[in-house]
Amino acid sequence: MGGFFMGTELNQALVQQALSFAPEITEERQAVKVWEDGTVEFYLYAPTAETVEVAGVGGYFDAAPLALLPDGNGGFYRKIENFPRGMHYYHWFVDGVKLFHPKAGFSYGCFETINTFEVPERGAEFYYLKEVPHGTVHLAKYASGVNGHLKECYVYTPYGSQKDPSRRYPVLYLQHGVGENETGWIWQGKLNYIMDNLIAEHKCREMIVVMSCDYAFIEGEEAVFFPGDFDRELMEDLIPYVETHFPVKRGRNYRALAGLSLGSALAARSVCRHRDKFSALGMFSGVSLYDAERICTDEAEKPDVVFFSCGSREEEISRGIEDICKKMRESETLCVKKVYEGYHEWHVWRKSLRDFVPLLFCGAETVEETASACCMERRLDEKQLSVQSMEEQMLFFDPVHRQIRFETDAQGRPAGKYPKTIPGVKVCSDGTAEFYLEAPGAARVDVRLKEKHEILAALTEQQPGIWRGKIGGLSAGYHEVHFIVNGVETIHPEVPAGYAGYNGQGSFACNYFEIPEPEFCYPQLANVPHGMLHMEWYREEENGGYRLCYVYTPAGYEKHAKQRYPVLIVESFRWESECVWIHQGKIANMADRLIAEGKMTEMILVMQKCSKRKEARIPEEIIQKYRVIPGEEHRAMIKAQDGSDWTSRRHQLAEQLKNSFR
Repeated sequence: MGGFFMGTELNQALVQQALSFAPEITEERQAVKVWEDGTVEFYLYAPTAETVEVAGVGGYFDAAPLALLPDGNGGFYRKIENFPRGMHYYHWFVDGVKLFHPKAGFSYGCFETINTFEVPERGAEFYYLKEVPHGTVHLAKYASGVNGHLKECYVYTPYGSQKDPSRRYPVLYLQHGVGENETGWIWQGKLNYIMDNLIAEHKCREMIVVMSCDYAFIEGEEAVFFPGDFDRELMEDLIPYVETHFPVKRGRNYRALAGLSLGSALAARSVCRHRDKFSALGMFSGVSLYDAERICTDEAEKPDVVFFSCGSREEEISRGIEDICKKMRESETLCVKKVYEGYHEWHVWRKSLRDFVPLLFCGAETVEETASACCMERRLDEKQLSVQSMEEQMLFFDPVHRQIRFETDAQGRPAGKYPKTIPGVKVCSDGTAEFYLEAPGAARVDVRLKEKHEILAALTEQQPGIWRGKIGGLSAGYHEVHFIVNGVETIHPEVPAGYAGYNGQGSFACNYFEIPEPEFCYPQLANVPHGMLHMEWYREEENGGYRLCYVYTPAGYEKHAKQRYPVLIVESFRWESECVWIHQGKIANMADRLIAEGKMTEMILVMQKCSKRKEARIPEEIIQKYRVIPGEEHRAMIKAQDGSDWTSRRHQLAEQLKNSFR
């Protein structure tokens, strides 16, 4: 049957997920096993359940439930041969109740924390992690003038861009689709691997790619399919921020805009409105072609390149694209249409990106614009920052966009809806936490807090399908919470999700919530200059495989090209992911505040998985990319204490950050 994909050097792209780059698997029966020949095995331990099922959300893995079979030992399993290739969103059902498996892969899609897995397509290795120079993915914060929120964008820069600060690159702005966010093109789309491989094979120009969240909500607006004012945020906030903080070339000939599904419609709208700002448009599975039609039929300036794509099962979109292409080809615009086997899915959009970027920025060099739009300094609302601090996590940085749901209006047209959502956890001022879970048909729902002494509470069904309960007397700080439905643990999609490690058991997803500490505000977002986080891939000496680490650089790092910094390595606990210090530890928020208050030396922080080394060792790739001060006296390391809780860790970290390199 072939080997099981366990994350070797060429297929780590297939097992990585938002919450873990290289999952630690200790159990013999994993939630999902994928074999080279396309066989997939599902497994769930549910000793009190009568039925267990899995179902996709559409496309090749549709919503028709597949029943798992009892194995006689409390578990349920199902082996399916020749499973459709590609990345799949899916759900688990225990006795008919929808659950999210904490030991399976996770991403953000369909407006929720959702399980995913990947079945590789033979011969389609263009999105694999390969032995090529790797670019960097930056997590950068900018302020939205549309709604006053602090937003986060992911920015890919090609390998070598940090070595020569005088070199500048063209830039592609790339948007996600309905139900996803700025994380989608990295975790589901594998954009960084696609770009690394194309650049290494000299199939496209080196460029910077910016991925932001489509949703720029406006307070009190009517529910619409295109929520808020993305165009305004793009032109007034995002582009000025990027041109101020990254080495991008300025001007129409050095900017392109593309997106998938909803993102393609927003891209077409902005290109249509700003013909003098973008030279290329990419529409992957375009759900609205009105603005594309205007671009090809009116007399205004047209893009140099227009690229359309869709899946072979998207017949209506394909017909609409063909009509526009016929008109577009009458002009001097390069108009390309591609159809790939598939539905409305990432399987199609990865190939769309692969074929689109080689068409970009191929013309002769032209003079850049001498100045970019002004990047305005915006003071954000403290109350809004507090809300975002409590909800901030890897899967979504700005939680508000979770509250839109895709529906249709009275005429059957696509429309968004802002429903009245029930929070998963509501924290009261007296230290009480109220818990809510929507689980229609459940027989029992419990919550368990992982405290010094575990606390278990049963929720009651106070209205049909809505379960509620409370636990009082909780201390301020971080709290890990587990939701249990019909005896089976689930991830709550409306509660922040992180990656927890359990000694001897492996590591898997968990929910958590925060009770603010009045006298310890460092973990919270603040109106201070924000540093930047960077995702770096490097070869590990111990086993030769690839590792991911996160690097924090202080605010102003990109502007002070001659300044060098000491380096502090911060390691996770044995079973934890490399991302835990960011999302549970809030290390970037803490460093931003401490540096702004003059209580911490400006330094580079490197967050990586636990190692067996006692001395501070920095991967050579990191030393080459970042401006570190040479010499062992300018390096230090913090190792996480096994068994310590995150509230204690944060307090310890604050003191260590204050005292390092003083």
